[in-house]
Amino acid sequence: MITVGVLCEGQTEENMVEGFLKPELAEHGIHLVSTILHTKTAAGGGGGRGGVSKWSKIEKDLRNRLNSTPHWAAVTTFLDYYGLPQDSPGMADRPQGGASRRERVEHVERRMAEHIGHPRFLPYLVLHETETWVFAAAEQLGELLDDAGLAGELKRQADAEGGPEEVNNSPDTAPSKRLLRLFPGYSKLLDGPDAVTLLGMEGLRGACPHFDAWICRLIALNNGC
Repeated sequence: MITVGVLCEGQTEENMVEGFLKPELAEHGIHLVSTILHTKTAAGGGGGRGGVSKWSKIEKDLRNRLNSTPHWAAVTTFLDYYGLPQDSPGMADRPQGGASRRERVEHVERRMAEHIGHPRFLPYLVLHETETWVFAAAEQLGELLDDAGLAGELKRQADAEGGPEEVNNSPDTAPSKRLLRLFPGYSKLLDGPDAVTLLGMEGLRGACPHFDAWICRLIALNNGC
């Protein structure tokens, strides 16, 4: 069994790791340890957690984890590409023109890896945010919320964009904004992780190729994909 640390953007991502990714990857001999990005310190001395405001905060947490856990096989990130700080490595010189969305996010991941410069750092950015995975689990979400029409509409929108990971990243059309418009009672902390867990690892890997590539890299740490 090897250990991999996962730096999560917030509670939603941590719930996904603990309830979905952790048991799935344990079958491959990988033990995930999740922590939420530290963002600020409250007046009373308690640490604020969740959200991303500046690259320097992400970098500080990453370097702390890498330096304090030499026995871990790797440290990875679970951050949304949508809303990533503009001062993050690679954001300013992303390929334009005919570059695909996946090519842009992979460019940023490479620049992050180069900037940190540590052999055990494996960056991952969700294309475009964690709710993308919920679009992949449209049928399961519809069953959970007893709303077949919601499932059909989520699938229609994902297909129109070319797949769940292609659902775009503007303030009006990001996956999370679409979900709340279609179902105002949607709970990102509960409904999303539950639906994705019902879909399962193989279903999500099949629907989300950028996610699949990340999982392959993690499994390869323990001799296989």
